Formats: sequence, structure tokens, C-alpha cells
Amino acid sequence: MANATPNHPNVDIAKNRVRGIIDTITPSELVSIVKDTPSLRGMIAGNIAELKFRQHLENMGCFSNFEKPDDHDRSGNKIDLRFCYKGKPIRVQLKSVQTNSIKWNCFSRTLQCDVQNDGSDKRDVYLPNGHVVSTTNYKIGDYDILAVPLYPFTGEWDFAYLLNSECKRTQSVKYSVEDRKYLIKTTERLTYPLSGEWSADILETIQKLLP
Repeated sequence: MANATPNHPNVDIAKNRVRGIIDTITPSELVSIVKDTPSLRGMIAGNIAELKFRQHLENMGCFSNFEKPDDHDRSGNKIDLRFCYKGKPIRVQLKSVQTNSIKWNCFSRTLQCDVQNDGSDKRDVYLPNGHVVSTTNYKIGDYDILAVPLYPFTGEWDFAYLLNSECKRTQSVKYSVEDRKYLIKTTERLTYPLSGEWSADILETIQKLLP
């Protein structure tokens, strides 16, 4: 590759053709590909949920200073959206329902599912006790509120909210007992209708963060 260079007109032509691949299919074909490819569907659905969540908050009219942090910063960024409520910054992590986990609970007569609540990449996490662990787990304090779209259950862009501090701690034996109290479990159980600490009212959830 010693004689290879990225600086040539033909290189630019080839790169533009790669970008133009999507233009060779119809919108309906693109939609079919997305729907039929689980990994792609999940990524697209996640981005749609982020857009709908921000629109939902903007329509409420009581939030300001919206900011979407760099999602390429895997080590430092643990939030999907930052905004202010009455001058207080609020950090939200948005996670989706795991489709294959949706089940009907015959005893409670509710739908139930799991929500994956961890980072996509393993990184060094610095705990308040001074320990450092390599993990995909979030830790307490990485964000303020976990938000989950309820679209699979309601057919509308409603959301469920849970405080970061109320998320379950990991019980994994990979971590010492002392470290587990700082690390969040990688899955959170959600039922619909909502139960436990989950709320459908973000203002109700934010009130718990206010002094």
C-alpha cells in the first residue's frame, strides 16, 4: 500500500458512489430493508425515539437549552439528551424495549418486558470507593433519568421514566460486593400498565430531583 494515496479524483468518485447506494432503491424498498433487518431496525428505531422524545419535551413548553451530546464519545458520554427545567440541568438516557422479551403475565394480567440499560462498549469505570472496573454497566450518577418509549404498548409516543438512583443494582459475581452497590443492573424490568417506581409523567419524576 506504499504507493496508494487517498488524494485522487477517482477516489472521490468512488466514495460518492458509496454514499449514493441508497439512491438506487425506492423509499418503500428502504423501509422494507429496515423492517426486515433486526440490527438495522433497532438502530433506526432508537434514532426515531430520540427525535420523538425531544419533540415531546419541546411541545410541553417548560424545558429549555436542549443539547444532544456526542454519541461517539463512548467513554465519557452516558446520556442521550440534556436540557434544563427551571434552571436545573437534567440528563436523560433513552433506552428501548427489547422486542423479544415482551411477554404476557397471566397473574398480573400485564405486559412485561426487559429494557437493556447499559453501554454498548466496555470501558474503565471509576467508582466512588476508588476502585476501577472494566464493564459495560452504567454506574449510579451517570445520568439522572432513564426514559423508555411506550410505543409498543400504546401505539403512541408516550414514555416511561425511572430515576437513575432507583435503578436496580447489579448482582453479578463478576464484581465485588463493595463495587456492586455503585453499578446498575444491565436490564430493567418494565410492565404495562406501569408499576413500581416507573412513571409516565416526566415532571413528576423531575420533582424527585429538585431540592
